[in-house]
Amino acid sequence: MTVEGEPDPDALPGQARMVAFVDASVAIALTLLVLQLTELVPSDDRPAGPPQDLVLDNLSVFGSFVLSFAVIGRFWLVHHRLFGFGARLTRGLVLLNLLWVLTIVVLPFTTQMVSTYGSEPFVLRLYIAVLAVCSGLLTAMTVLMRRTGLAEGDLRRPPDVFVTRMIAATGNVVLAFLLAVVVPAVGYLALLALLLDPLTTRLVARLRRR
Repeated sequence: MTVEGEPDPDALPGQARMVAFVDASVAIALTLLVLQLTELVPSDDRPAGPPQDLVLDNLSVFGSFVLSFAVIGRFWLVHHRLFGFGARLTRGLVLLNLLWVLTIVVLPFTTQMVSTYGSEPFVLRLYIAVLAVCSGLLTAMTVLMRRTGLAEGDLRRPPDVFVTRMIAATGNVVLAFLLAVVVPAVGYLALLALLLDPLTTRLVARLRRR
């Protein structure tokens, strides 16, 4: 029990503070991605070869960097749009958000594994599994925010179409993971399943109307 006028130690963070924490975490994750590239540049204690060889000999590193940069950027944009709806924070929502941040800050590690081991089946599945969990947590936050808004009559809640899109997007990542498990030879081309968003969104919308 707190005395009137004193701050509540169990109070949840404000939405602006939580979003700022997310933005900082995403920025750190992107910085860690870039550090993997800067480490490729020869220093004083390492002989420097032709600069074109530096790039050509490390195409997998540059490829994994671009892939993860695009993935993190896309997840951040979705998170930004989601919390732009301004629904009230709950303990469940804060917990889901922290778990989502965990998947984001883990991505530089899995990216490093991709650049080192390439399409090795375990690494492929681990990388896509992290993406699936990340997308799934975003979907869970979307559903929770909408239900909380509906229960409280808050018109700022995420619209139903946003929920449908999030479910479809997560379904596509899960599909990519299943492809990586069943047909590992497909490699990171399994991520092309993410381009199915328009088709799966219509499918999920029909299923939800039944």
